Amino acid sequence: MTARRFHPWLWIALLWLGWVATTDAATPRERDKIQTWVAENGLQVILIENHVNPMAEVRILARGGSVHDPDGREGLASLTAWMFNEGGGELDSSAFQERLHYYGISMAADVGSDTIEVHLTSLSEHLDEAFARLGDAMLRPRFAQADFERALRERSAELIKSEEEPAFRASRVLTPRIYGPHPYARPTKGTQESVKRIELADIRRHHAATFRAPGMVMAVAGDITRARLEAQLHTHLEQLPHEPGPFLPPPKAKPVEKGAETHIEMDQPQTTVRMGVVAIDREDADFYPLTVMNQLLGGGGLTSRLNQVVREERGLAYGIFSGFSPLAGRGPFTISTETKTESAREAIDLIRAELKRMMDETITEEELRDVQRYLTGSFPLHLDGLDKLAETWCRIGFYQRGLDYLDTWPERIRAVTRADVQRVAQRILNPDRLQTVTVGRTVKAAPDGDTRPETAASPPSR
Repeated sequence: MTARRFHPWLWIALLWLGWVATTDAATPRERDKIQTWVAENGLQVILIENHVNPMAEVRILARGGSVHDPDGREGLASLTAWMFNEGGGELDSSAFQERLHYYGISMAADVGSDTIEVHLTSLSEHLDEAFARLGDAMLRPRFAQADFERALRERSAELIKSEEEPAFRASRVLTPRIYGPHPYARPTKGTQESVKRIELADIRRHHAATFRAPGMVMAVAGDITRARLEAQLHTHLEQLPHEPGPFLPPPKAKPVEKGAETHIEMDQPQTTVRMGVVAIDREDADFYPLTVMNQLLGGGGLTSRLNQVVREERGLAYGIFSGFSPLAGRGPFTISTETKTESAREAIDLIRAELKRMMDETITEEELRDVQRYLTGSFPLHLDGLDKLAETWCRIGFYQRGLDYLDTWPERIRAVTRADVQRVAQRILNPDRLQTVTVGRTVKAAPDGDTRPETAASPPSR
């Protein structure tokens, strides 16, 4: 299973407009249909009733992401998520999948740095079956040896294949450069060596430690009443452990004091560039200024500063993007682009110059106004349906953002000042701390003064 990847700004969209995206989702007039409570076993529940369509979306977040992988067994959380729907109760993997398919139920788990997330989609008429299978997967997983060995084979093949992708190799090297000894430096999917050390007993322990009612958040959006949902929870999930799990929030990461540039030799027609630094978490007071600053710098669209300088003015790349992920232990701020090998140095220098300009110069009032207008007005285009609604509220609940979070988000964006943007740029974008990784061919100076690429075999996977 491949963990879902989201553009950083989609999370902002999810966290603001999750309930105003479409007429099929909850609107301000329907806000009283958003109900929250804590079940007897400690599970936090958020219900957004919507009876327009006969279906429901369920999202569950539990602490148990890759940050909790043991040293030497990196990839454990990811494999635990992979095994989530490989049989449960009396049903082996094949029968379990056939049962889901017969009723049109989609159920899987993904892993991130902080959490494991469960996704469930079902027609409302089949919710009894859906919650029964969810209960089996959480409380009575089969974890057959044959399925585990298949997971190991597929993960090993995936890791080998990924080494052919420059973006994967760049990220694999960049993340440890950003985080140093912090557990966020661990590769989410592990390495070929670490995956080989994982045993089935490790999967069982990680699963049992992850899926405990206290600390878990479930959001359900769609055609289901509170009474029916409470009945499902009582029947199928009441036996979840009532005691909190062993996983604690990760420590706050500290920026590496001195930046560096690392090149990975790979025979590619262009060079992949990835740059990054430790940024913030969701509780940081600079969350909203950084949101505005990032959108102006490279958060998407043709009008960002990086896009204007690198693409429009110099023609060095088809696209260039910046973004940040507000992980619990301070997520990364990153910049990504691809360019011709001969122009990689120029592109990097232009990026660093734009970062310094953002630090040294106050943005104009017009720039601030345009970004604020974009952020507070364009996100409905990115959202539709109950799945985004459940995703939004699950994260609001898990990260304890409060039921007024969606109401206050636009006002907080509008409250950001030009001085705020410059201050957060000075805090986060220091080029001296920036870690840079390039993947591609090395360019050497030729005797005639021209530059020509030097081609070498790609280093083996580790």
